[in-house]
Amino acid sequence: MITSKNIKQFREYLASGRWEEDFGYMTKDGQDDMLDLLDSLFELCELADKILTKKLYKNMLGGSDVVETGDENSNKDVTDKGL
Repeated sequence: MITSKNIKQFREYLASGRWEEDFGYMTKDGQDDMLDLLDSLFELCELADKILTKKLYKNMLGGSDVVETGDENSNKDVTDKGL
């Protein structure tokens, strides 16, 4: 499991410019791995956003998984993977 400490350390690594410096010293394969890691991080963030959105809607609606949109024909089930 990823910890808050791991996330903080990686954020500091990116913000400090060390990631970019390390990237410059890497071989093409190493650079590809670093870029793949960032791509995976973006995918993880998108998944986390969907889960958080689902949970927030569920809490706002008192436990229901259906989001009321105002149009009875377009109410959205937030359990659907397509959010």
